[in-house]
Amino acid sequence: MVTCGYPNVEFDDELSLALGIGATLLELLPEWSRSVDPLAVRTQANDRGMSIHSAHGCWGGQTIRARRVDLGATDPSTHRASVDDLKACVDWLATAGGHCLVVHPGGLSNPGDGTTRRAALARGLQALAEHASGTPVIVCVENMPPGVYPGSRMAELTELLEELDHPHLAVALDTGHANLSATVAEETRAAGRLLATTHVHDNNGRQDSHEPPGHGTIDWREWRQILDAMGYRGPVVLECIRHLRHDPSSLKREVIAGLVRADFRSACGPDRL
Repeated sequence: MVTCGYPNVEFDDELSLALGIGATLLELLPEWSRSVDPLAVRTQANDRGMSIHSAHGCWGGQTIRARRVDLGATDPSTHRASVDDLKACVDWLATAGGHCLVVHPGGLSNPGDGTTRRAALARGLQALAEHASGTPVIVCVENMPPGVYPGSRMAELTELLEELDHPHLAVALDTGHANLSATVAEETRAAGRLLATTHVHDNNGRQDSHEPPGHGTIDWREWRQILDAMGYRGPVVLECIRHLRHDPSSLKREVIAGLVRADFRSACGPDRL
């Protein structure tokens, strides 16, 4: 839910907002091009009584050195630069004390390129997993909205990760993206045992509006039941900070209470600025 390093958003204000909604863990969206100090961020969060769970890695034009980050890129130089940027994100998160680096499998693409992009994605994820070995960081691939090949359907991602079979690879379930690509129930079940973390927000099934849970068409009670049946014990990461900054009262606490169990952890993750 929280950003750090952006010129128009104070990190301490983000922490205050997270505390106000009862968050105990944080997902961070650094402004990757600005060389945000991971130790300073970790200390500031710890001083406010919170710990860092995850970070959102570079994607698209949000880069460190690459011109564009796309793990499914078939152009060798773009792919190599994408992997290098995301390796730097792994190192940053390890220093910040976090565990899950959320990465995109790619951007909007042509379905006819799906086979070659899948092979590129596999190579990129393998390289990132090997780089993360020896650290506490797990690379978590996020399901995307329609138009990403592969990546818009969770089954595509889990099938690939089963083939790669690496302990430092998992998936991140984005409920809003799932509600656009299929159904949240179907995509959650497809994540299965590989589900390590979440991005939780709502929408009307047509637009990726990143609204707080309860403001769209997702059946949150059903989703909670599916998570329970799967034995999921990871965090519920809210990804609706843009709405909450403008109107903290838009958070439906009764809906959140139904999502978080006593043996679960709660967290906040970033959304679009």
